[in-house]
Amino acid sequence: MTDQTVTQNKIRAGLLSLQSLTVAFGLTALLATPATAQTQMAEPDSAPALIAQQYPQQQKRRTLLDILFGNPAQPRQQEVTRPPVQQPQRRSAPVKKKPVVTKPKPAIITPPQPEAVAKNPDARKIMVIGDFIAGGLAEGLTETFSQTADLQVINRTNGSSGFVRQDYYNWSKELPAILTEQKPAVVVMMIGANDRQPLTQKSVSVAADTDEWKKLYQSRVDEFLQVTAKSGVPVVWIGQPPYQSSSLSQTMLSLNKIYKTAAEQAVTTEDTTPQVVFSDVWDGFVDDKGSFTQTGVDVNGQTVRLRGNDGINMTAAGKRKLAFYAEKPLRQLLKLSSPDAPVSSDSKSNEPMALPVQKEITRIGPMKLNDLDQSGDDTLLGDTTVISKTATAANKPAMKATPHGRADDFSWPRP
Repeated sequence: MTDQTVTQNKIRAGLLSLQSLTVAFGLTALLATPATAQTQMAEPDSAPALIAQQYPQQQKRRTLLDILFGNPAQPRQQEVTRPPVQQPQRRSAPVKKKPVVTKPKPAIITPPQPEAVAKNPDARKIMVIGDFIAGGLAEGLTETFSQTADLQVINRTNGSSGFVRQDYYNWSKELPAILTEQKPAVVVMMIGANDRQPLTQKSVSVAADTDEWKKLYQSRVDEFLQVTAKSGVPVVWIGQPPYQSSSLSQTMLSLNKIYKTAAEQAVTTEDTTPQVVFSDVWDGFVDDKGSFTQTGVDVNGQTVRLRGNDGINMTAAGKRKLAFYAEKPLRQLLKLSSPDAPVSSDSKSNEPMALPVQKEITRIGPMKLNDLDQSGDDTLLGDTTVISKTATAANKPAMKATPHGRADDFSWPRP
């Protein structure tokens, strides 16, 4: 008997055993069904309803065939969906916020300003005229001379005035009456911030910043100075500072040049005292590159904000700095000693100080270290020693040739 025949016999025996088990389970199910029916018939008639309520209907026992192949005749039980159980919400404990501790800002310690002293009845007057920038200058001068009893600052500025719109306010015509009324010892003039606009001459409009416009503007400045010369009152002319607008700043440079030229050509008095002194304030309101800046060094040496957010108006520190540029020429014209100057018993100390000589200011940018490379020379600036290159080459010892292949052999091409 071969192995294949043995294997087939074992499979047949297994199938017969499976059929026997299936028949046995089927008989068991058939016998169990009548017994259940007899039990139900033996119960009284009045009890079925009560029993049906108390005991659910007994399900039919599943056979091996039902387990293996299923019973399609038996209806499926409806799946009972249970409602979701709502879990009680847990209340989280309130989060305690940490108290926000605000650190106090460090207070800016400013030296207390002394109270202004009462002015003497015969105090000499410093009259400030001009536009709205001159109004800030008047405030700075008032603070500057607040401790001087014999000096009084008079503010007679007109914020919207200038030399262009003479139809609105003509300083050459209005000034004589003001001088007669106030009788100032010196006049401080600052104007030009409103003058960057076309100028009308004999019903003809001339565009700003043109050559013709500058000539007409120069004539109106000269006309104003002729009025002050006839009155004999000296004038301290304060130049215009730079502004945030580059085009406006360029115009202010042209106006400052006109003001300075007119001041230099003004007639001097018999004691050689200049009738008009021009004070340039430009460098006090620019950075190290010569550009407009809103911050800068004040009169106390502290870095503060000098200009407003509009890039035009002055802050309190800026007004005080403007007054600083006017203070020195005012003290010289009024023959006042500097507040920081030591008191001397010499009789010559009461003599007026000589005014500084007006020099041409050449504004150039800061020098850079790389600028020295452009000269093509290795000598220091200012060196007066002249060394002949031929003599240097003759006295220079001959360099020995470097052996090929050594580390300091830079000959090219390589051997």
